[in-house]
Amino acid sequence: MTRVTATEFKNNIGTFSDAAMSKPVIITSHQRDRLVLMSAEEYRRITQTNIEETIDMEELINSRVEYHRDTILELTNR
Repeated sequence: MTRVTATEFKNNIGTFSDAAMSKPVIITSHQRDRLVLMSAEEYRRITQTNIEETIDMEELINSRVEYHRDTILELTNR
């Protein structure tokens, strides 16, 4: 795994973004691990999610908000 400072990452974002496509890159700040940059494919693999599930969840939330829209508006006007 590659480990770089936030400054190194900022100055070479393209290089480290490309590197993250094959293995995670740890970004440090003040000598502490702060972030991990990884490919979207790797993120989906370790979280066991996919785009379809994300879209379905967004659609579900939007439909629930729309269903309760009048109630939400009424409560905000109180």
